[in-house]
Order: sequence, then C-alpha cells, then structure tokens
Amino acid sequence: MIYSATLPAQAAGGAETITLAGVYSSAFYSGDTVTDVQLVAPPSYATIAGAATNNATIAVRQLRNGVVLQTFASLTLTAGTNLAAEIPVTIPLASQPMLRAGDVLDVQMRQNGTGQMIAAGLHLSVFVS
Repeated sequence: MIYSATLPAQAAGGAETITLAGVYSSAFYSGDTVTDVQLVAPPSYATIAGAATNNATIAVRQLRNGVVLQTFASLTLTAGTNLAAEIPVTIPLASQPMLRAGDVLDVQMRQNGTGQMIAAGLHLSVFVS
C-alpha cells in the first residue's frame, strides 16, 4: 500500500503545516510495516537548493488516537540536499513503525532559522508492506 500527500506551499519563516497522508486499515493491505518514504517535486518545479542553517524540515509521523507516537522519517533541506522537478529523494527512516488499524500518518513541514520558501506541489509517498 502507498499513502501519499501533496504538500502545500510554505513561506520562508512561515508557520508549520501538517498534511494528512492517510489512515491505516489492516483489513485491506498485505503488511503493516513502513518500508520506504519518497519525496518528488512535480514537473516544472523550481529547484530548491538546500542551505546549511536557514532551511526547512519535512517529517513523517505516526499518530494513534490523536497522539503522535513517533516521527519515523525526516529530511532537512541542508546543503547538498536539493529538490528538483521529477527527481525522487528518499526520506531516511529513523525507525520502521508497525501500524495498527486506525493509525494516522501525517506530514509536518517546519522552517528552521529564517527558513526557506517551499512551493506547493511536493508529492510524498509512504510505502507499507
């Protein structure tokens, strides 16, 4: 199963955003473990070049009953980490959560320092098997 979210625009230094990726239900899927998280910019997306201090972080979280259990994948757009149109970037897993029916997956974007402008349309996929 693949959960996905299209992320909104975020101004440099803007407020944190949270985007719903989906609700897990074991009745419909063959597995319950997150195996991979990918981020890709849409066609014609202006490249975002990572920066050492003033950047943004994209984090994927597991919630149960409205409470965050863990952030299991996170990517900070540091120097050398760039987002360009139609080039997938793997978001490293800090752990491989075991999902239970009703668990919610969401994506948090936050600015670090003075931040970095993020255009709308980044597509995030969470792979579960």
